Amino acid sequence: MNIKLLTLATAVAVSAAVAQDYDEYEESTTEASSEAVQEESEPEPAPVATAPQVAPQTTPVFQEPAPVEQPAAAPAQGLNVLHGNAYNMVGNEAAASTIGGDMNAIYKMNGRKLIYVEPSDQYGALALGSGSMTYLLAFDNSNGLGMLTAGLAMKSFGVAVDVALDKRWESREQETANTKSTKDASTTNAGDIFALRIGALLGNLDLTARLYWLTYQTETDTETDANGAKVDHDEDYWTLGADLALSNGPSAKGLAWSVGVNFFRHTDWEKDSQGNQSREVTGEDAYIQFQPFFNLGTPVFQTASANVFLGLNTFAPIRLYDEIENGAGENTETNNRNSISLYTSPNILGEMAINENWIVFAGATYLWNVFSRSATTIEQGKNTDETSIITMRTNSTMANGGLRFQYNNLIVEASIADDLGSQSWSGLVGNLGVFLTF
Repeated sequence: MNIKLLTLATAVAVSAAVAQDYDEYEESTTEASSEAVQEESEPEPAPVATAPQVAPQTTPVFQEPAPVEQPAAAPAQGLNVLHGNAYNMVGNEAAASTIGGDMNAIYKMNGRKLIYVEPSDQYGALALGSGSMTYLLAFDNSNGLGMLTAGLAMKSFGVAVDVALDKRWESREQETANTKSTKDASTTNAGDIFALRIGALLGNLDLTARLYWLTYQTETDTETDANGAKVDHDEDYWTLGADLALSNGPSAKGLAWSVGVNFFRHTDWEKDSQGNQSREVTGEDAYIQFQPFFNLGTPVFQTASANVFLGLNTFAPIRLYDEIENGAGENTETNNRNSISLYTSPNILGEMAINENWIVFAGATYLWNVFSRSATTIEQGKNTDETSIITMRTNSTMANGGLRFQYNNLIVEASIADDLGSQSWSGLVGNLGVFLTF
């Protein structure tokens, strides 16, 4: 028996089995912009052009007098697909779409029919409808409270609201022969939020916006009335914010970018009043923050079945604290603080389609505090005390890797991430997401 011929036939049979075709899943969408590559999280994903599909090359299995070519591998399903939030944890702007990123842009969910559940992060989303109108429903958490998201996605415009509630009202009345007193109290617990989000396609650009009111710390307001003597105590621990972003996602070819600003008012106040007298206390955590950001991402290597992306996410928070006064008269002490910083996160992300069922992905990033300056001025009469602190720091690296499995209408993605600055595996974080598409 010819041993070489037998070995050759066996290799060909094994290669043919590996290259066996499966039904390829294709996402339903009604517009070319939803086929663009995008990425998710606090900023939003932006598309990148899909690598050109190159026909697989055949190569000889053995160098024999009569060479036999290896069967061509089954074509990969492509990397321009919707991912779960386990993908692109490094926040690369040029990477493919994630469910979190598309839910933030709202209109990008138009035409999708799916259920997505993320047990590792206690999140679930549902999208049902047609190309003209898609209805969205999602469950998430806000500081331990269940948060409901409901929205509508149309071809080039979408809107959604986020609601989480934890409020309590209490009223008490006491009466004796000579006295009568009442007490009313209202409590709003941390995590209570209302937010309005919109996403719109403006020509070749994406516009996303969000306006929100969040109670970040439990606050209780009380009003007591004892025989006509009223006393009020009010607490304010809320944040009123707005986010605005613009990206070239729908038209990005080689370079994807997004630019925007986050603005919010963070309160930390307490006020007591009785009759014509009142006292207001400003806490150290009351400030206004203005934070512009600019993100870049680009592919540096592309084939029919693999991508490598480089990215840079940059933001510059400017924080102005409320003036704090302590004491009275000549002994009044005035405290003024402010800070300005520049942060950037260089990141890398790679992905490869093993076959039509499997995609592997991995990435790494770290947060670089390029420059931070905080200044504090304390004045008391003619006395002045000024402190200025400048810092620079490259924080520890975070890396993650994961797999995506797809068979017909079932998609499962999982990844693990670890803070490489911590002890081995001590910062391990897992993420698992499951899609059911219709």
